[in-house]
Amino acid sequence: MKIFTSSGRQQNAFVIRFLPLTIIALMLIGESCTQTEVREYEATEACFTKEALETVPWIKDELAWFQQPKMGSLRVAVYSYKSDYYLAFENSSLSGPQSHIFNCTGQNLGDLQIHYNDFYDNGDLMAVLLTGNY
Repeated sequence: MKIFTSSGRQQNAFVIRFLPLTIIALMLIGESCTQTEVREYEATEACFTKEALETVPWIKDELAWFQQPKMGSLRVAVYSYKSDYYLAFENSSLSGPQSHIFNCTGQNLGDLQIHYNDFYDNGDLMAVLLTGNY
């Protein structure tokens, strides 16, 4: 009975040659896949910037409420909805998220009579200003 064996050197050369190419290809594919696409956004109003988180009184108050100990995760994001911009304080444990999404004057979605399901279904994420766990 004859047993065929292949040359280990040829297999190693193949692996050594193509392994780096495979790793690079996987890295490029991984970088192109994002959970959420953030669109191009240029702040048109002062309340939709990172600086506003520290300077605009009603935004500072809202942020302070979410930064209490054991509040959990927080993401502050800017959305575009029907040609207007909104600032959203997002926390997965909220039962009424519409009360934490505001226009630049500080009115929340409830005051504006916008249902949050319609807001998230038809809104576009423009920028993420802050993420954290508290």
